[in-house]
Amino acid sequence: MFWRLWWRAISVRRPQAALALGSLVVGAAITSMLLNLYSDVRRKMTEEFRAYGANVVIAPAVAGTAGASADVMDEASLLPLAEVRWQAPGTAVVPVLYGVVRVWRQPADPRLPEFDDVVAVGADFGALRRLNSGWRVAGETVSADLPSGACAVGSHLAARLHVHQGDSIRLQCLGDTSHAGGPIPQAFRIGAVLTTGASEDDQVFLPLAPLQGLLGTSGKISLVELSVPGDAREVERVVHRLAGLLPASEVRPIRQIVYSEGKVLGTIRWLLLSLTALILVIIALCVMATLTAIVLERRKDIGVMKALGAADALLMRLFIVEGAALGLVGGLAGFGVGVLLARDLGRRLFGVALNLSWWTLPVVCVLIMAVAVLAAQAPVRIVRAIQPTVVLKGE
Repeated sequence: MFWRLWWRAISVRRPQAALALGSLVVGAAITSMLLNLYSDVRRKMTEEFRAYGANVVIAPAVAGTAGASADVMDEASLLPLAEVRWQAPGTAVVPVLYGVVRVWRQPADPRLPEFDDVVAVGADFGALRRLNSGWRVAGETVSADLPSGACAVGSHLAARLHVHQGDSIRLQCLGDTSHAGGPIPQAFRIGAVLTTGASEDDQVFLPLAPLQGLLGTSGKISLVELSVPGDAREVERVVHRLAGLLPASEVRPIRQIVYSEGKVLGTIRWLLLSLTALILVIIALCVMATLTAIVLERRKDIGVMKALGAADALLMRLFIVEGAALGLVGGLAGFGVGVLLARDLGRRLFGVALNLSWWTLPVVCVLIMAVAVLAAQAPVRIVRAIQPTVVLKGE
């Protein structure tokens, strides 16, 4: 009997029910749109921030620590990083070695300077490029590391030496400036020319092992660059975990990147929550007014039901279930509309195709049902106040 009464209550007063349902659909659509926009825009903004490079650096412990070296550390000491990469999927780890080398153009050109002293960087060049996706590389496409016997040079250094992709240069450790009695400079073919707009344009890049051999620092690295996914709090948690796993090293976030990202994402989160709350309040007021009008039109029906023995609790439950049903239908319909709006806005405003976030479906439905149930509280109080004798007399 209860469900028959519930169905009749919805189906008989169709215009009023349709108005309440339309309000809930609008609220669900806007909420779904904002949640889907935030979810995917947050992910894409995090990817964009990754283009600025590493957000965490592991460096040798400061000088003065027992057993610590001031400029290099052992590769073997970084084995605990495997645990962090397993616990934080998507973390990129790139060991890097820095050293100063002397560069000669090969063959020599008497019209150009004989040599240049530059910073050499030893690392997996492909991993560095993925870590710094804003770098522009002209020459060979390097999908993993540089080929054997190859190097990459910064665009400014290439311009000073008048070299291009395919040419050769010779590198020698800066301490070994004498050809007689000193190691013979090693020749490398230029596989790529790098443009970054930063200090890397004046550097030369080698695979890690060849630079270690050139500098005589086998098994040593200068630091480790990490790109940790997530917001500022997640990055800080990884930093604390790394500090515990690597007590002999200094682990520090690159705060300009971490906190800039956190501030932007925090602003977006605050804007999303504020807009969603404002919209839901407006929708709740609209639904409350509509349900109140429905209750006032049904005063005689409610009076008859009370005269026949219907308890206030039954009638109140009837209106609350009616509001929840409208909220569920409105949430499901509005979710689909919101997804379409989010994709359209993502394409128009951000120029990207947003992905559907399925976790927003139950969130939207629960929020809209809660709004409908809360909006039904005022009409429910009117139901309790209706007196059958007064209503049936026509007063």
